[in-house]
Amino acid sequence: MIRSSALALSLAVLPLVACVGQISPGGGDDVVGDDDDDGVSPDAAPVTPPDTSVHVPLDAARPVDIMPPSRLAMIAPRMPHVADPWLKGVLESADTMWYDKFSIIPGYQDSFGDNVQLPIGMRPNSIDRGMIDLAVPGGHAQLFIEDGLFHFPFGRGIGGVARTDNFVVDFWHAPRDGNGALLPVVYWQRDPNQYTHRVEWMFPRGTVLGEVLFQIDGSGVWYPFEIRVRVREVDRWRNDVYRPFPTGEDLARALEGATAANPAWQTADVSALAAHARNAATLQAETLAASHFASAFPSTPGAKDVLPALADPAILKQLLLEVPYRSVKGVPWKTQGARVAHAATTQAGFHIVPRGYDGGHLEVSDDSCTRCHQDAGRPFKDWYPNVLAYGELWGGDDTFTWHPFDTANFVDANGEVRNFNYDNRRIRADFTAGGVIVRYAPAQHPATTWGPLPGAWKNYAY
Repeated sequence: MIRSSALALSLAVLPLVACVGQISPGGGDDVVGDDDDDGVSPDAAPVTPPDTSVHVPLDAARPVDIMPPSRLAMIAPRMPHVADPWLKGVLESADTMWYDKFSIIPGYQDSFGDNVQLPIGMRPNSIDRGMIDLAVPGGHAQLFIEDGLFHFPFGRGIGGVARTDNFVVDFWHAPRDGNGALLPVVYWQRDPNQYTHRVEWMFPRGTVLGEVLFQIDGSGVWYPFEIRVRVREVDRWRNDVYRPFPTGEDLARALEGATAANPAWQTADVSALAAHARNAATLQAETLAASHFASAFPSTPGAKDVLPALADPAILKQLLLEVPYRSVKGVPWKTQGARVAHAATTQAGFHIVPRGYDGGHLEVSDDSCTRCHQDAGRPFKDWYPNVLAYGELWGGDDTFTWHPFDTANFVDANGEVRNFNYDNRRIRADFTAGGVIVRYAPAQHPATTWGPLPGAWKNYAY
């Protein structure tokens, strides 16, 4: 269940200090005064490293304040440093709107029915299992690992186990045209027959959707560990992921730089972790497979790199906050022969990634990310023919976390369905007032900016 009490999670803010082990802008090893003719005067002023800290504006006049400003004010100080000026600009833009599962409550459309005898509408992912199991015994367990969470690969992009030690904060950057006007999401209702009534939408080219992934330690303090970003093109999404340590070697160097600056961290387990990070022989063969929605995620052979725990993870917490996050697109964490891990994992209570993290099996590429996202909004019947009457997977336009519907009209404070017996889908009034969504009019919304995404199953009819 989605419970408002989860808002009580501590967001204690720790002071940020200077970055550890800054890399020179040139990336070289030259020193001033050596014999190389590098054109640098011995008296030249030192180069100031770029500001990689992220300052999310709290008083910005955003198109829509989706997340309450008071909540954003607690989360903003926990943002990581970012090396990419473009991403830093997106995170700091007044056109970037922030949300989470409390401000856009996860839900899916049930568009099968006639809205007379067979109800249609919006259903929260936290739907009471009895509402499905009454007609389809065991149907809820086919779709959900727990109330509110679909089975892998459509539930949690961190790992398939139930957990409370992480949280995802989403952001949505609306693009503007050449005249500075906001480019909105467009929506329409598709009614191909009397039993199919689906609300569809398209993001305009240039939309940026992303999420900052946080770990929560035992005292309730939040630490970022990854940023995921998707940019809408006319016929696809471009994808990227940013991490503080793209490779094992990067982690080893960061640990060594931090221990050099703080001798108290020069412990045997920190040295062992640095050695492990450099050692390609630590890779273990492992296959990742979906237990449900099997056709969406065929078995994937790969490798995992299980990082050893630290008795005191304070050094990791500081590095997660201070080391600038960089793109890992096409960059493997570690390789040995045919074995490739695209990220690390761990069984520790706190590390650079959460316990049981599955990212090592997933290459950061457009094809890899599309593999799951392309099924957003797909009918459940395509996987489970017996669940015909319960609609579609959450999301739309190849995106899971976003929908345009008024939360108060389809879910109550306890996460239960409201207005089940009639169509409860209403476009959010704040989205309309903010100009971020409008009804689709092909003459006003050219295909050069608003283009449909490919998918053989799309435009289905029940």
